[in-house]
Amino acid sequence: MGFLMFLARKISLQNRDNDIQYQLTTINTKLNDLTSFASILSQDSVNLTDIAAMPASLFGDGFAYLNNAHNRALQMSDQMFNAAVSSGMFGDTSNQMVMEITRQKMYENARKQIQKELSMKLNEEEKSLQGRKTRLEAQDAAIQQELQGIDQRMQAGIKSQFSSYTLQG
Repeated sequence: MGFLMFLARKISLQNRDNDIQYQLTTINTKLNDLTSFASILSQDSVNLTDIAAMPASLFGDGFAYLNNAHNRALQMSDQMFNAAVSSGMFGDTSNQMVMEITRQKMYENARKQIQKELSMKLNEEEKSLQGRKTRLEAQDAAIQQELQGIDQRMQAGIKSQFSSYTLQG
């Protein structure tokens, strides 16, 4: 009877271990995808090759972010530029080249600010995943230790059962 209880507990632990291993694999995949996405975002300009290299799990959200970041940066830079023009920062507005360069720099600065915001968000998500991964690894280590103990007790029980039924002459 004790053997069956150990066997049932062992099967239960193995199922839990399989579940933890699956969760760890999922977390590791997410961490790798976040790292890949963060490297794409760290670039000053994103091209089609970068978009194509985006992880599949983040493609939809990543593409939406890139589009949103562009639109927000464009809106922010337009507001700053219009405020600069209306304040008379450029004096006369006859030098269009200087104005366009200024507008482009304002866009780049706004884009970098938005990238920093997302980078902070990605770092928080990565920390959360790392914490979860650490907890799961600790649970897995405890399960492995208990499985070893069960195996040892089962082997000892089997040996004691066989030693009592040996042929005596």
